[in-house]
Amino acid sequence: MHIVIPVRIRKKMESDRRYLLFLFLLSLAFPSTSKIPRTSENDYSFDTSPPPAAPPPPTVQPNTTLEYMDPTMPPLLPAQNPQCSLQILQRDFAATAASSSPPAFFSYTPPANCPSPWSRVILELSAAASDIQKDRIAAIWIAGAEILRTSTPFSLSPGVFWRVRKDITRYTALLRRPTRFSIMLENNPNATLTGIYSVNVSLHFYRGAVNRLNSHPIIRGLYREPADLIIPISNPTGPDCWFRVTNETDVRTRTVLIPNNTYRAVLEVYVSNHGDDQYWYANPLRSNDVGVAGTDGLASRKPNGGFRQVVATVDGRYVGSAVPFPVISPGSVNPFFWAPVAAIGAYDHPSYDLELTPFVGNLLDGKPHEFGLTVKESQPYWLVDANLHLWLDAWSDAVEGGLVRYKVPPLHLGRQADWKNADGKSEMEGQVIIRFSGWVSSSAGNVTTSVRHKFKFKSHVEVEEKGEMKSVDMETKARTNLRIEKDHVVIGRVVVETEAPLNLVTHSSNGGGGTRIRKTKLFHEMMESRSATEGKTEDWFNTITDRQESEGSVLIGEDGDVVWGSGDTKSIYKFRDDKKCYLRTVNMVGGKLEEDEESSSCAAAALSGAMES
Repeated sequence: MHIVIPVRIRKKMESDRRYLLFLFLLSLAFPSTSKIPRTSENDYSFDTSPPPAAPPPPTVQPNTTLEYMDPTMPPLLPAQNPQCSLQILQRDFAATAASSSPPAFFSYTPPANCPSPWSRVILELSAAASDIQKDRIAAIWIAGAEILRTSTPFSLSPGVFWRVRKDITRYTALLRRPTRFSIMLENNPNATLTGIYSVNVSLHFYRGAVNRLNSHPIIRGLYREPADLIIPISNPTGPDCWFRVTNETDVRTRTVLIPNNTYRAVLEVYVSNHGDDQYWYANPLRSNDVGVAGTDGLASRKPNGGFRQVVATVDGRYVGSAVPFPVISPGSVNPFFWAPVAAIGAYDHPSYDLELTPFVGNLLDGKPHEFGLTVKESQPYWLVDANLHLWLDAWSDAVEGGLVRYKVPPLHLGRQADWKNADGKSEMEGQVIIRFSGWVSSSAGNVTTSVRHKFKFKSHVEVEEKGEMKSVDMETKARTNLRIEKDHVVIGRVVVETEAPLNLVTHSSNGGGGTRIRKTKLFHEMMESRSATEGKTEDWFNTITDRQESEGSVLIGEDGDVVWGSGDTKSIYKFRDDKKCYLRTVNMVGGKLEEDEESSSCAAAALSGAMES
């Protein structure tokens, strides 16, 4: 089935119970009323002046007839009602893409009718597009700390609406006092792309026990007990809060002062790719002096290969990294793949947690320290920021610690390329093992945290038929082991494993009259498993598999605009822990939902896995 667009659309559009129960048995030792220094040096809000008055309610009244969706497990089942709900903002976003346009600011006051503590806090973003519009990147911050990175859909017709729900319980330290929210959505309507976005953002506060299956798995594990303090590592001076990174030498920094009673630290990094690196995962490796125009629509300005790595530093020293999951923006590859089913991670971009506890002892000297972020091998441009989650000793004004092991060998990437004119192939492959270990002595005793992180990366890009056919195979595997020792005895472990394979094949041909027909097949998957042990007994585990297969075609006009297209996507999302299961299967054919089924049957999930293999 072909979907005809009435106007031309531009193509290039964009948690373990109590943190290991044992890390560090501190959920028992430290109540939530941790002693947080209130000196001005430790107030990390960006701007304490009153926020601007809220804008009038949205004026756009689209005929909302088609829901775009992200078929993942909801944070909470609909049968559970929140204790209270609070609307944060309601606004239209029209011409907001100018470089000088600031984010929209909105005041926040904790709900008086259901004060903290809360068992869950859910962020809900609901939005509608008045007309056709390309995909746009957006984010929400609290006092400069990012809590959501998202993309809008590529709305192929008027009346598109969608919703994003995210468990933000880990950010409750930011929600206990009055502050302000900011949101950036860079829209740029014109005569062809006339869509205006009407956006509502609300918070839903829950109290009491929450069924384990009902809680989104990301809140489990490391974040059963949220941090006591969150410091934004983001841009305090620009028109928006994220940093713009243009290459690997472009290290963006922020200097912060760490409270002296910090016993644990985790750096959470948000990142998204844009511009010349929109298709970094499909980028071939070629000599810099070779410039061959591609017909696959997946071109990068510089053919430096398909490897990217987000790197964090403290005072110029490497402290952690992650190979980003290749989120495909809703206007990328084939926009009809993602209407109405979103690509993996598009509506809720993943963030990446780097365990910095081994380094805490180096940060407790009462001096400011410089946190840096960059993207290795990058091209313009990447949007990057981070949140520093800190856990504080409620029974001490100061703790002490030290780094006892630091082993960071250089990452050696094997690079091979064989090209003749437009055709050829390239390969990149590498792996590295990184180890950190450090101790912290607090009111709970002397605890040593050891981190072992291993990742493997492989990329193969091949071009044939005089540049008309391109195939991409990429896979990233990572395993992080966290070991906790007290008095020289291992009291717990956490293991996190991730795997992200991607296979993409495009074939271009002459469509006549200066047009091109591009056929594409895509396989995309994200797999994650988490487990924790106390002593020698497994305490909990969970696994997530999010898988998509897509196939379709587009007709590209002489000017690069999409004239028409079609796309089919099958999406399978599975979650399983030690108690229950969740399975959702969505099958979209030619823009219409042919199947959308949910199940809590572990037998169904197991059968689905057997069929996939």
